[in-house]
Formats: sequence, structure tokens, C-alpha cells
Amino acid sequence: MGFLKGSRLAACTLAAALAVAPLPPPAIGAPPAGASEKIAAVPDRDPAKTAVISLEKAIVLAREKVPVPADLETFKSEYYENNGKGKWVLRWSRKEAPEANMQVTLDSGSGEIDGVSFYRSSPPGAHFSGLPAYSRDQCLKLAGEEAARLFPDRFPGTVLVERRDGNVIPLVRGRDYPVVYDFYFQRTYQGIPVAEQGINIGINAENGELMRCDSNWDTGIKLPSPEGRVSPDQARNIFLEKAGYELTYFMAGREDPDVPGELKLVYRQRPPGRFVLNALTGEMMDKSVIFYDQDMGLGGGEGMNYLKSEKAALTPAENSAVEENRQFITPDKAQEIASGAVEIPEGYIVSGRSLERRFNVPGSRVWSISFKDSGGKNYIRVSVDARSGELISFSMDEPWDATREPQVKFSEEEAGKIAGGFIKKMQPARFGQSVFRESEPDVGPWVKMGSIVPGSYSIQYARVVNGVVFPENGFRVRVDSTTGKVTYYQITWWETSFPGAGSVIGEAAANERYLADHPLKLEYGMGHQRWGMEKEPGHYLVYRPGGASGVMLDALTGEEIDYRGNPVVKKGSPSFSDISGHPAEGDIMLLAGEGIVTGEGGKFRPDDPVTGAEEVAMLVKAYDRGRYYPVAVTGDGPWYNTIFERAMAMGILDSGFTVSPEGGVSRVQMSRLGVNAAGWGKLARVHGIFRLDTADSSAVPAELRGYAAAALGMGLINTEKGGFAPDRAVTRSEAATFLVKLLKQ
Repeated sequence: MGFLKGSRLAACTLAAALAVAPLPPPAIGAPPAGASEKIAAVPDRDPAKTAVISLEKAIVLAREKVPVPADLETFKSEYYENNGKGKWVLRWSRKEAPEANMQVTLDSGSGEIDGVSFYRSSPPGAHFSGLPAYSRDQCLKLAGEEAARLFPDRFPGTVLVERRDGNVIPLVRGRDYPVVYDFYFQRTYQGIPVAEQGINIGINAENGELMRCDSNWDTGIKLPSPEGRVSPDQARNIFLEKAGYELTYFMAGREDPDVPGELKLVYRQRPPGRFVLNALTGEMMDKSVIFYDQDMGLGGGEGMNYLKSEKAALTPAENSAVEENRQFITPDKAQEIASGAVEIPEGYIVSGRSLERRFNVPGSRVWSISFKDSGGKNYIRVSVDARSGELISFSMDEPWDATREPQVKFSEEEAGKIAGGFIKKMQPARFGQSVFRESEPDVGPWVKMGSIVPGSYSIQYARVVNGVVFPENGFRVRVDSTTGKVTYYQITWWETSFPGAGSVIGEAAANERYLADHPLKLEYGMGHQRWGMEKEPGHYLVYRPGGASGVMLDALTGEEIDYRGNPVVKKGSPSFSDISGHPAEGDIMLLAGEGIVTGEGGKFRPDDPVTGAEEVAMLVKAYDRGRYYPVAVTGDGPWYNTIFERAMAMGILDSGFTVSPEGGVSRVQMSRLGVNAAGWGKLARVHGIFRLDTADSSAVPAELRGYAAAALGMGLINTEKGGFAPDRAVTRSEAATFLVKLLKQ
């Protein structure tokens, strides 16, 4: 496949970056005619090391596998070496509009290509919209072919890793850049995936060309033998016993911070919130080793009631705010409470007072009072509830020497007792309604000196209601490891009603549901030292769940939900048993892969009539990307209620026009819905400017002829025996093909 076939390539971020120290480029061979640089000599090399290929050889090898566009006339090269491994970096570019450049990196010993990136700015007026010419599945096939061509020795030992979450393609919004699908082929060793090792390929979906690629493939890494590893069944049992899911309360988020979300019962993983099992020892790995691919809330001021203002006619909303403001204590009173609740050293002065909202506590208001010493080096911040005056939090910030190792005089266990005693003293009743959750040492930059010594300990107690833990409510305390002093305290305690736990699916069922969707996988995970940055990361043979961490399950249904409490929509490549060989098979699969159409029981029913609800849902999903729409009956009515409300807001259902949710859709109705969805409805409604040349044009109502003519003129729909057949019912497959054609406009 040619590297450059079309001219509609647009901006793309360069994929290759080399974090190595540069050396002068070797003078082993000369650049091609017209090159704009001189090559200096490299220092003498150890004869025992692999010889460096010449620049000329590097250029030839690069051009053999990656055709360089003829218009990239400027050439530059660099040579980098790190830990005895060298790389040639070859760059071709042009500065005239449209600007373009290409970069190829090669291993200077083997001549293998490590990475390719290409960039071309959009020519004036370039614009993309609608579905790209190549589907994701077609791009995947091309990506595999390119990976095999560029990395013939590496690609056979890889497996495709699906990374589709968050990859929402702007199908209908105009864009000045092409759609690029990225694929990751992960390296394996003895059939076991190796983290952070593999091949990345990017394919331009507008023209099917290679857009970028790179490969991280360190042949020098040491991978432990998998012999004697824990079996999958043993790993599963350890997960269930030590790290499974527990029932908790969770407040679903809302866009308005002052509007409480729904308090839900959910299943979440027990602390520390992750499961990484050393497959050779059978022990869970602690948080001192981080696996990045799995381990990864502003206040607003108010008008004060002590300020006088002239009388004026206020709106209802303004009056409501004034009434709320009258409930707040004054800043002087807040300062008095803060000074009495926390010991403020002599010489400290008030440096600031602010009325704020607490992040993720709906309707809350707190006064935050800041104190500082005379030198401005030490600070204390105290927050009290603006209505009740209750102490909410305090924090003492003291300067520290990043290079000085703390003198630890209190152990983590002793700090835990101090924290518990402090909470009990501050809130005796609520302490009795809480349970110890977790403790973690706080380690600072001094670990670079080689010591892993905690400067303090962070301890959390969680609220318990109806025997169910509520992790977002409770207490957080920090204890200094040298003085044993509490330097941070916070309480979060919502006044709300809590649903009972009588109808939940049960912990065992929740764990089974989670592991069914996120089975434990054996792999060589890249572990980075959390403390001690001078230590190199290493690969560990581990079991861990597939997919993202922090998965929550609705405790009533077992369904995976997001932080807003909505079911997580999982895109995939569904398989339908009844579309093989059907003329619309490709269109159906393209839309199904984007989550726009669905089937039931493994069947799509392509020749069944499409219902009004199904047709409207297809258009709303296609033209309102990234939103969640329910597709099941709920207690609030039929599933399509939300869909129809959104369709009216988007103008798909215009004034005076609707379709029967459970009835069929005619060809003229589909034309009207589609033209409206694409934003052309206003023009189509000026029907007098359109001419409908069909044998049955008189059968199309005058007010709808603009829609019919537009659909025919753009090739969205075909005539039937010379007529438009406006009243014929549309099938599900015809609706899919119509939508694909519409999205390609």
C-alpha cells in the first residue's frame, strides 16, 4: 500500500520522542544529494559493541519500507545513543504551504525501524465531516498489514489490545483534521503479554494510509520465567478472599454542585482499590510499586448580610440567594469559632477569609479562615460550616527541607491510634458510626537520597449506615511522624436519607459479575517504584483484572455504572447471525461498531420494518455523540421517551411532526427525519424551490417535497420504478444504509 495517495492529510501530533542524550552524528556515509547538513564524526566505539550502520544505509532502509513523499525536499538527521543503544533519526520536511514533515527512527545496530510519524498541514479550505471512507475494522486490517511490513520480526509475537473507550469520532461535526484510528499490538513472551512493549499503528480513515507508527520493544529487559506461577483458579480465589467487591453507598455526580445526586447502593473494590497479584509468590503487591495503566473539585464568593445596600426590586432567584445568605454566620463569628477550635500560635495573623462551596457536598457553604505567621512561612487554614459553625477541617502547612530525612518517632500503628483518639474527641457520636478504612505513609522528595521514610501518615475513617460503608463520608486525618501532631483534619457528613440494602444482588454475585466482564489476566506488568525514583522500573509476572480500575456495579442490577450513575455503554464489534451476505451488512456493522444500532439475541432482523423509536434513536445517537441513552424500559416510562425529547431539542422532530414510536416509518418520513438531523430542514421546508421529478410526485405532499427532493438529490434514497414511493415502510437495513449515506455527506 502506498504511503501517500491523496492530498487531504491534515495535522497530526508527531508520535516519536526520544528521551536520550544526543551525541554528534557519525560520519559513516554521506547524505543524499541536496541534503542540507554536514555529518560530524563519532567518538571511538568499543569494537565489542555492535557496529553502527552508516547514514546512507539508514536512509536506504527507511525508504525501502516507508516511501517518502517527493515534495519533502529538506532532509536532516541526528544520532542518539543511550546505554549503548543507538538510534538514527531521519527527518524530511517542506516549509512551503502546506507544511509537511516525516520522521523515521531506526535502530543503528540492526537497522530496524522503531517509529514513523507523518504530518501535513491542511491546505486552505480543507474540511472533513461525516463518516470517513474507511471503517474501523477496515483500518484494523490495514494496520496489521503495515505492522507486519514494518516490523516483520516483531509483529508475529503480538496480540491486539482493544483501546476503544473514549475514542468518539466526530461523525457529524465539521473538522479540519482527518479521523485517525490507532491500534496497539502488544508484545508477548511465551504467550504472556508484556506491558509497555509493542507496536502502535495509526491509520488515516479518510484515505486508508499509514499516518503514524512506533514500537517500544526493549530486547534487553529481563522477564522472569513463568514456571511455577499461581494458577488462574488460585488467583481468582485470592481475589475473592482478599480484594473482592463490597457493598457501599455512593452519591452520583451532577453538573450543578448544589443539586444532590442520587444516593445509590453500589459494589466497589475494597481498599486499596486495585488488585495486582505477584503470580510467582501468590502475594498481593502493595502500593510501593505502581502500574500506570491501572493505577491512574472552586469556591465562589457570596454577598454578605453585613453589607448594606440600597433597596431595589430583586428577582425571585436573587431573593432566594439573599434569604439563603441570611442563614450564614458572619465572617467575624466564623473567625472566632476557628480560633477557638484550633490552637493558633502566638504571632499568627488572619491573612484571608472566604465563603466557599465544598466540592462534592451539595448545597454546602463553609467559611475558610487563613492564618499566617509574621514571616509568611507557616500557614494554618480552618474551615467551619457557614450555617452551623461546626468545624469542618483544618490544615497546618509548615516548611520542610526536601533533602532532609524525617526523624520518625511514631509508627504507622501509633499514628492510627492518635488519629482515632483525635476523631473520637472531636466527634464522639459520629466516631461510633465510623470504621477504620485505610492508612498510608506520606513520603516526600527525600526518597531520592535512598531512604523510604514517611514524613506523616494519612488515615481515613469511613461512615457506616445500615451496616453499609460510605467511603465518601467520614474523617480524614494526617499525623506527623516526628511529633505525633495532627496536622490535617476533615469531616464529611451528609444529612440525607439512605436506602436500605434489602434488595441487593449480594457480594458473591457482584464479584462474579465483575470477573465475568473483567477476568484476571496473566501478564508481565511494568512496575514503577513509587518511592525511590533512582530505581529503574521492572517487569513483574502478575495477575490483574482487565480494563480500567475503579469499576462500580449497581447493587440492585449488577450493571456497570459511571460516576453519574448511568450504565456504562460498551462499544464493541457485535456479531449478528442474520446479516451475512446481506447488501447492507457493511453498513449495519459500521453503525453497530459505533454503538448506533443494536440487535437482540444475536440477530439484527434486517428485513423487519424499522419502528419510529428505532429510527429516531439511530439519528439521535449518530448526531449527539458521547451521550448515554437508555435502551430498556424503566420505571419512568418507555425507553424512547428520553430519545424523543432529545430529538425535539435537536430539531430532528420539528414543529408539528412526529412518528409513532412503535409503528412503522415511511420513506418520506425517514427523509424528513434525516434531512432535519443533518441540519438542512430549514431549507427543505422552503418546498417551492425544489423540483421532484418522479412519476408519483403528486403523491408527495407539497410541504414534504423539499425533503423528498433533497434525499433523492444527495443519493440518500433511490427511486423505485421511477417513483418515490413515499408511503412504503422502511426496513431496518434500509434505515441503516440511509444513515450511513447521510453521515458521509
